[in-house]
Parts: sequence; C-alpha cells; structure tokens
Amino acid sequence: MSEPADFVTRLRAERQDPGREEALRLDKARRRRKAVLIGCAGALVLTGFGVWLASVTGDRPANEPYAPQALQEDMWPDEWPATVRLPFRGSPAAAWEDGAAGIVAPKAEAAGDHSVTEVAAALRHSREFLLESNVTPEPLAGGRPSAAMDLLDPRDPGTAALEAALQHPDEKHSPLDVFTRFDPDEEAVVKGAVKSRGTMTYEVAPSGELLVHADYTFVYAVTKNHGGWEIVPGAPEAARVIVRREVTLTPSHGRLALRGSERLVVNADCGAPEDGYIHPLYHAAAAKAPKGTSLDPYAKGKAIDDIPTGCVTATRT
Repeated sequence: MSEPADFVTRLRAERQDPGREEALRLDKARRRRKAVLIGCAGALVLTGFGVWLASVTGDRPANEPYAPQALQEDMWPDEWPATVRLPFRGSPAAAWEDGAAGIVAPKAEAAGDHSVTEVAAALRHSREFLLESNVTPEPLAGGRPSAAMDLLDPRDPGTAALEAALQHPDEKHSPLDVFTRFDPDEEAVVKGAVKSRGTMTYEVAPSGELLVHADYTFVYAVTKNHGGWEIVPGAPEAARVIVRREVTLTPSHGRLALRGSERLVVNADCGAPEDGYIHPLYHAAAAKAPKGTSLDPYAKGKAIDDIPTGCVTATRT
C-alpha cells in the first residue's frame, strides 16, 4: 500500500510533466471526433428512414404497391393490384356465388297457356344457356360455345345471325353480345375465378309467347399467359373484368330463341378491334387508358340501355 506522502509526490510529478498538456489535448480531440462520427451516422440513418417513409407514404400513388412481400396479401390495400392467389381481394364479388351457383331459376308456375312443365323446361334451358355462354371453361378460353348454340333453335333467324358473328366478328356483329370469350393467345381465366349474381324472371307477352328475362353480372379474374407482371415471385397480376348481361329467351321447337340481348363490359380495352374476344385492362394499362363514363359496375338499378354508350371507367373493380 502506498504511503500518503508517496502519492502526493507522484501527483506533483505528473502535474509538472511537460507532456501532460499534450496528452490531455489529444484525448479531448479523440473524444470530439468520436462524437462527430456518431452524430453523422445517426443523421444518415434518420435521412435514410425519411427517404423510405416519403417513398411509401408521400408522392407514391395509392395504387402502386411498395414492398408487397412485407405484408400478407389479405392485408394489402384495396387499391393495389390483385394476384392469382387472391383474385377477388377487395372486390364486392368476393362474397358472390361461384360460377354456376349464382345462376338460380325461379320456381315454375303455369303462365297463360303454358303449363308448369313448359315453364320449368324454359327456365331450365335458359339457365343452361347462361351457364354455357358465360361460365363454361371452353368458351371462356375462346373456343366455340357449342353447348350454348345447341340450345338454340336452328330455324330461328337470330341463331343464324349469332353463328355468323362467331365465324366473322365485326363492329356490328359481335359474339360478345351473347358470349364471354377471351383470346387464348393472350390470357386465361384464373382457375375457379368466376363470380356471378343476378335475377331470372318470366312473363307471357301479349303475343302469347313465354319470355324468360335474365339480368346477370359476371366477374372474371384473368391473367396474362406470357409476360405478366409478377407482383411478388410466383404471384402474377390478375385483372378483374365485369360483364353484365340482359338476355331475353323464349321456347321454340323444344329449344330456345333469342329475343333480346344487351351487354356491358367493364375494365376492358374498348379501343381494341372487334375480333370476338374481350381484351382486359391490367393495372398499368388501366391507369393510362382514356377515361369514359364513370360507373360502379356492382351497383344495381339502371338498365343497360340507360347507361351512356362508349367507354366506361369503373369506379371500382
């Protein structure tokens, strides 16, 4: 143990050491440099965080996804594009019935001179026609809607006109007036991704004909066959196309005759040439497409005839 006198002597010697002031100055300089470096590093971190925060919440459009892998897909904002994994995320159609399950015929009763059996047969055939025209995979993939055509009376002039439209579609004669079809070279309907909702009614016309009226909306999730946008690895973009149809049919020689057909197609390229196919608008193309009449394609009420003709811009898909 050092004696107090020795400690005092050593302390006095250190104070009188000519290098002591320089050592203290160098130590103070080292501490100052360290503080400055820590401050700069902190500033860089804060700046980087600020840039990231601005990129995801500032001028970035609400419908442009950022870091989508950071969130589970069912938590993505509705504005972000859908993928084949959850093709109806954020859509009212998510709660609709799948395909054929949404096409329900009313209870058949005798009407005018038509028996219950005749009415039931007309309703059954009409439901089958809607199913084969808008839900069956082969026509959706651009194939011939053979089953639907077989339900129509070949002697009826409307059947011949529809056959001609299938073979030679043009601006005035389009099979899309009755059938939903996509170009198989460009896209495909996501498996199991067809939703439907609507009503079917019947009445007897003044002429005595039994008329079956169908007003149905179909929602399709489609994806590109080649070159589609993979929003996350293994999950290509899915575009939703809404097709509403008003169709009137009547029994004819044991089959059906088409008495009227109206269509409304939303989220499709209305400037595309009439080739017998619907051409969907995907996320990037939809953002650049010319704006038409704004319409909520899921809203009920207006007949198709009451909606302005031309391009339609969906307020939601």
